[in-house]
Amino acid sequence: MSYTEPTETLTSTDIWSVGKANQKFGEDKSLLIARPGKKIWRFPSFWFTIPEGFYALVTRHGALEYTKDRNGNKTPLWPAGFHYGPPWLKVSHLVTKQAVVFNTPVRGCRTKDNVRVDVDVAIVLRIMGEEDPENVPKFVYTVSAEGLQQQLIDAQAEAVRNLARSLKHTEVFGIRSVSQEELASVKRSIDKNRSPGVAPVILNQSEELAEIEEEKNAENETDMIGAHDEYDPLEAGFNTETGASVTQTMKNRLNAQFKPQGVEILDVIIQQIAVPKVIQQQMSNKTYVISQNAEQRMQQKYDLQTLRENEKIKTLKQKHQDMKDELQQAGQLSVKKEDILLQKQKAIGKAKLLDINTKKEIEVGKISAMNGREVQKIRDKTRLEAMKITENSKAKSSIMQAETKAKSDKIEAKADLECSRLNSEGKKARFEAEGISAPLNRTVNDHNLALKKLEAQLAMASNEKLIITGTAGGEEANRLILTEATLNDARKNSVMDSAETSAVLSQLAVASGNAKVRINISS
Repeated sequence: MSYTEPTETLTSTDIWSVGKANQKFGEDKSLLIARPGKKIWRFPSFWFTIPEGFYALVTRHGALEYTKDRNGNKTPLWPAGFHYGPPWLKVSHLVTKQAVVFNTPVRGCRTKDNVRVDVDVAIVLRIMGEEDPENVPKFVYTVSAEGLQQQLIDAQAEAVRNLARSLKHTEVFGIRSVSQEELASVKRSIDKNRSPGVAPVILNQSEELAEIEEEKNAENETDMIGAHDEYDPLEAGFNTETGASVTQTMKNRLNAQFKPQGVEILDVIIQQIAVPKVIQQQMSNKTYVISQNAEQRMQQKYDLQTLRENEKIKTLKQKHQDMKDELQQAGQLSVKKEDILLQKQKAIGKAKLLDINTKKEIEVGKISAMNGREVQKIRDKTRLEAMKITENSKAKSSIMQAETKAKSDKIEAKADLECSRLNSEGKKARFEAEGISAPLNRTVNDHNLALKKLEAQLAMASNEKLIITGTAGGEEANRLILTEATLNDARKNSVMDSAETSAVLSQLAVASGNAKVRINISS
């Protein structure tokens, strides 16, 4: 349930259209009922809207129009949203669903002791449209906002004045509204003060200490609030409880009057109570005197406590100084004793150290001698093991060399055999190849020889200086011609000159034993 800000009036007003409702209700906190007009359109509209947060009444030609709720029941309240209808349907009234806080100050109320007090009362109310939809048109057409305001003011003023007349001005402050926590605390305090006495019981030590501490706290509280009438807190508690019950009673009485009219009173709050300034000054002076007395008592207790604490501090300082001196003397004596014991321990330590060094040298000598023998034994064993390993290695190496040589010889023999076989096969293949190529080679050689002869004959035929003489030709002449062609090639390569060539040919002819042919080359 949302609440509006407090207001001292309850009103109703006309607004331009339904769309302006939220703005208008937000600006005017006293507004309960709005009567929206209908926009004038060039063409008639067949729809209308209802905003959220309002109870809406719709009329047809001025008569209240009913609709159906979710359960299908007939109701005068139209839900929020978009609705279709003929142009003669219109939203006639919008009633707020919010709870309204209505202030009703009552001035000049006289108390039981004839003191004038002002009481500010706030009433929280709402329209009961959820419980019974008929409450809304009843409130709109019968009660109205202004009528409700006047009824509330009259009823509340009468109730407050009757209440003030039954109380004294010192009791009237207790009727202010309090929270539930404060009311529960007051009730517990009242119940505690009302509890009957009990028989005394024997307390143990912890309970006695707790009781002493509680008495001390009570004494301190008395110093703070003053030693006024001990029944004042109890009376204040009763007044507070009375005020809470009074507001509840006022709420119940107002609901009995207004619920039949469709209005529910949610709460009655007594906000402020003001008494005349003279009475306020008297009450303030009383409180000031109590505070002054409490301050004086607290100051006296503080001064007395300060003296006691200073004495305690002096005594404690002296005690600590004595303890300090005693501890210093005892400490010095302990230091001397410890110094003597330290010197004695040092002498014993030196003797033990000398004995240990002597034993150490003897043991070191023994160990060194034993170590020398052990080292020699180890060396001999090592040398013997090395020799054994060497001989074994040599034997194994010889065996491995013999095995390797045998394997190598075997492999070489196999390789030689394989090479011989392959060589024979190669020779066989070469012989076969030569046998096949021999006739071809002879043919090629014969052809080359014929070419050389032709070249020699051509050379001799073209050489004007060559003179061939002889009794017969034939094979010898051909040999000389072939030789001469070969020598000409040599001469071209600058190996010999023409004279040497002629001499060689002559000697060849003579050496052949058949000088039937002679070749002379003129220079």
